[in-house]
Amino acid sequence: MPPEHRARAAALDDRLPPPQPVQSIPLEANEMGYLVEARLNGEGPVRLILDTGATATVLSPAVARRLGLTVRTDPPVVVRTAGGTVHAGLAEVGEIDVGGRKAGPLRVVVHDAVPGADGLLGMNFLGLFRVELDADVPALLLSPR
Repeated sequence: MPPEHRARAAALDDRLPPPQPVQSIPLEANEMGYLVEARLNGEGPVRLILDTGATATVLSPAVARRLGLTVRTDPPVVVRTAGGTVHAGLAEVGEIDVGGRKAGPLRVVVHDAVPGADGLLGMNFLGLFRVELDADVPALLLSPR
């Protein structure tokens, strides 16, 4: 640095913030897989099946109504499921919070995907984190990428 500018120079803290600790989020194991509780736009909890095979998070129409989400059905979203191809709606959730890990806004598919759950937690949320599953507990571990 040229001498004439040294008096005005300030030291900057260039250290990275400490990483967030990995948080253990309880899961409920049942015949459908693992259920996790989530809050959507601060509301909830809703029970979602952890689904790393789902591209998008899916919410039931009842949850979408309860949250007051605007659901677009024209044009319908074409969803390929294990049971075949179905037409569904699309909505936007401002924030999804799973165990204090938050992401949003996110587009979600609105469809009655799974009886006994409020929907599926898909990769548009999970893909934002490093995901680990502790099947012994069972627990979901989400850490920043």
